[in-house]
Amino acid sequence: MHWPSWRRAVERLGRRGNAARRADPVLRPRRSLGMTAALAAVLCGLGAFTLWGTLQATRATEVQSQALVLDAIFSEASAAVAVQEMQARHYQLEPSVASRARYLESAAQADATLRRAVELSTGPALEDALRLQAEQSAYRQAADELIIMVTDRNPDAVQQDRLEVTPAYYTLQHDITEVARDHHTQAQKLVADLRKTQTRMFAATIVGFAVGLGLVAAIWRVMLGYQRRVLQHAEVSQYQALHDPLTGLANRLLFQRRLEDALDPARPDAEQLAVMLIDMNGFKAVNDTLGHQAGDDVLVETGHRLRKVVRDGDTVARLGGDEFAVLLPSVTSAEGAVEIAERATGALRRNYLLPAGSAAVSGSVGMVIGRPGTSAEDMLRHADAAMYRAKTSGKGVALYDPEIDTDQPGRMALFGDLRALLTDGDPDGQLVLYYQPQVRLADATVSATEALVRWRHPQLGLLSPGAFLGVAETGGLEIPLTYHLLRIAVKQAAHWCAQGRPMTVSVNVSPNCLLDDAFVGQVRSAVAEHGLPATLLRLEITESGMTTDPGRAQDALRRVRRDGVQVSIDDFGTGFSSLSQLKLLAADELKIDRTFIHDLATDPGDAILVRSAIDLAHNLGLFVTAEGVEDLTALAILDELGCDQVQGFALAYPVPADELMAEIRKAQDTARTTLKPPTRRGTATVQTQTAAALNP
Repeated sequence: MHWPSWRRAVERLGRRGNAARRADPVLRPRRSLGMTAALAAVLCGLGAFTLWGTLQATRATEVQSQALVLDAIFSEASAAVAVQEMQARHYQLEPSVASRARYLESAAQADATLRRAVELSTGPALEDALRLQAEQSAYRQAADELIIMVTDRNPDAVQQDRLEVTPAYYTLQHDITEVARDHHTQAQKLVADLRKTQTRMFAATIVGFAVGLGLVAAIWRVMLGYQRRVLQHAEVSQYQALHDPLTGLANRLLFQRRLEDALDPARPDAEQLAVMLIDMNGFKAVNDTLGHQAGDDVLVETGHRLRKVVRDGDTVARLGGDEFAVLLPSVTSAEGAVEIAERATGALRRNYLLPAGSAAVSGSVGMVIGRPGTSAEDMLRHADAAMYRAKTSGKGVALYDPEIDTDQPGRMALFGDLRALLTDGDPDGQLVLYYQPQVRLADATVSATEALVRWRHPQLGLLSPGAFLGVAETGGLEIPLTYHLLRIAVKQAAHWCAQGRPMTVSVNVSPNCLLDDAFVGQVRSAVAEHGLPATLLRLEITESGMTTDPGRAQDALRRVRRDGVQVSIDDFGTGFSSLSQLKLLAADELKIDRTFIHDLATDPGDAILVRSAIDLAHNLGLFVTAEGVEDLTALAILDELGCDQVQGFALAYPVPADELMAEIRKAQDTARTTLKPPTRRGTATVQTQTAAALNP
């Protein structure tokens, strides 16, 4: 941009005037008139320059404002697409109505943001917006198909995810990021150009002030007012681009920037920091019952409450929907950070007094402690994993633990393998059942067995249940895993029955299955598919598993019992359910936990508890099985106490189905040797052992 050299023009005119004056005194008035004309020309030029500069600055401001708006919109679209993807992944891990609703809400937000970008864009920006809108439509279509497949348990869901959804998401996210970066760079460049224009205009104004004080003073007043408006508009635009419009909190973009700054290892005061992710529990119910305005009021009040519990210098942000985040840039210990998190959950548990009525919500907080140099993405992913554990456990606050949370690489890989295995239907038969015989003490025979899962992992070898059941539970796979193992057990029991060797098979059932609407149908389908008499199937339910929703769980068990399926109360004595619930529970068998059997021969307290449990079960009409029998003395005492059935390493180990008959013969021989019919109940030896256990 070239600026006129007004000073050189004035000097040139001045030199010409002086020469003329010296040459002819008659021309002095004319020279004076020429100087006046020159001054008028300068003033006119200054006025024209000022008008031109004002128009340039106005256009630059409009372009810069448009660029800032587009920068904010595309950044918001990037965040909305990321939330959409996250909710789609959550639905894969936890397919429920609530998670599907969150996915649809986030997808609608992403669509709306891109539509707004199309409406506000022109020129190349419009082309970018239309292209991104088309990519979002393609991703949404693929993701919706994946959601339907997951809902229908379609085995092609994994292929749909790998071939359609994931490529579409990464293409969309990459393009949005590139477009947002381009517009952000353009906005910054326009801001710099605008500032240069203002600086040069200011310098020109100073020159004009020397020529004509009155004119320059007027121009100065105009320019100062205009400059203030420009700066105020730029500040407002920047604030809006970095803050949530509803709560006034930092948005995802600003939170990400501050987190990255806190993790910068070059920061002079670098120390450990903490990130909290907070998800509201019960927020959807507020929207559904009190209206969306009440939901907005809850979000605003949540922001106020979180601000009160954090310290000066901490950042509270709303990431979207009902999800908040807190950045603690410096923490001295994990205990101090957890204390702040607990204060936050305590503040959120207080009732919200809204114009529409009172609302009761709470928050689940996932927290991670990190140090400068850690990846911001890893910090957020770890906090999200901890938040998921806090939500599923109901404890409110969870500090990230790589040994528990499934985002640990090893556990995540195991989770992915298990999910793919269940999605594909385990075509290679990696999930197998081992069977442990259960010996009936009345005649020392085996007519029942318990099915225990093992995983023949292609890389890790044979895995025991402890190696992967925790991953399945935290990742929401325990229900499909239970149904898969149920079908394997029923098929094997039907095979034994067809061979003329009917065997009751006990299958462990996840407590969450009792709350699943498909549970009864799954049991009936498995029994009908393989033609197994329902009385040969026994479902083992843990005592503590009945406490979440006792009424619903009992209703499901009554329905399967009406079909002839047996129900067993597993691990009795380790839970905290009341005797009134036990009285109402629809069950056929009670299994005494191994913790009371291990020291039965030496601990009088265990012997008294076991005898009481057996008497209680018999009075309620229940069949009693003791598990964890690892020595023959305990076997004899259980026989004397009137226990009906036992299982444990003293008699037989869990073995594959093709080895079970040999293990049954071994168990029966051991029982018959230990409990010889002529000397079983009432012999002096057994009576002495029992008396010693009960009366030390």
